[in-house]
Amino acid sequence: MHHRSIRRATGCLLFLGISLAACASPPAKQQDIRGALTAIGSPIQSDPIGAWASAWRKTNPATSLSYSPDGSDVGLNALANGQAYYAALDAPLTAQQQGSTKAECGPGGAFSIPTSVTSIGVVFNMPSIRSLKLNPDVLAKIFSGNINRWNDGAIAAINPGTTLPDAPIVPVTASAPSALTSASTRYLSRSANWSTGVTSKWTKVPAGQEVKNFSDLGKMVDDTAGGIAFMDSASIGSRFDTALLSFGGSFVRMSKDSVAAAVQDGMTSTGETGVEFRLPDNTDHGYALGNVNYQAFCSSYKNGQIASLVKSWAHFVVGADGQVSSTYFAGVASPSEQSLQDASLLIDKIGSYK
Repeated sequence: MHHRSIRRATGCLLFLGISLAACASPPAKQQDIRGALTAIGSPIQSDPIGAWASAWRKTNPATSLSYSPDGSDVGLNALANGQAYYAALDAPLTAQQQGSTKAECGPGGAFSIPTSVTSIGVVFNMPSIRSLKLNPDVLAKIFSGNINRWNDGAIAAINPGTTLPDAPIVPVTASAPSALTSASTRYLSRSANWSTGVTSKWTKVPAGQEVKNFSDLGKMVDDTAGGIAFMDSASIGSRFDTALLSFGGSFVRMSKDSVAAAVQDGMTSTGETGVEFRLPDNTDHGYALGNVNYQAFCSSYKNGQIASLVKSWAHFVVGADGQVSSTYFAGVASPSEQSLQDASLLIDKIGSYK
């Protein structure tokens, strides 16, 4: 269900439980947008933020952006302590997290909005197999070590007519915690065969290979005959074949169109902590494996110039030009149009103490 209880208004107001300490800053003229923007947060967002920054600075040449991908929690702490103007998060703000920002961001604290979707595919290094189909039950057994040959009967059962080699399967995982691992294990948790639950850190798989970071997976899969891994779409590119996955309906291959179809089936809601977008748990035509990425902003900043600078950035990110930039140059998908529109309304209300 989509919740909308907002109306455009002027002056100071209470907006969906996010009380603003001062009146929203008036729209700034383009030539007035100037200054250095500092942000800290998730490494997952490094590429889209780079794409947004490049395009935003072309429109606003008197601006700059310094982004440190030190982690979602580090970014939130930096926002709460006044060390960053926004935080790039792996998940929407909780009420407790919002409360921690009120000293710096005014009585309303910070709010978060969805800015991109990082899709995740299952890649494999077995060139003799084409159009491989996998589902949560089979993948849960593979990544718990209970299926270790490509010609296993469970794989053959969902791939009729496909010749499967009698060769070892080598699961490749990253040891460092990641929101992308959380999204991957959430998909595995659809199966009773997965006992670990949703976790940001892989348990080492028997007979598997382990790398340190999610970004290191590609090289290991490349170098490992029979390797299989969950990888983000930007790292996959045209480099690897990906399995067709099931989300409750037919098997779907990851593509821009199938991800967009899943986004259409997602849910947008607006509440006290901001706007949230969720990919569907089940879809019969879309590809719904991915992580929704967020950015958190203060509801009030120290002065009007900072507020205008932040609003310029935030509006660009959720606007058409920003979304095209991140999709084309960073390989991420857009959240739903409704969530972007609702995010823009929230951004409009960013104000200043003075």
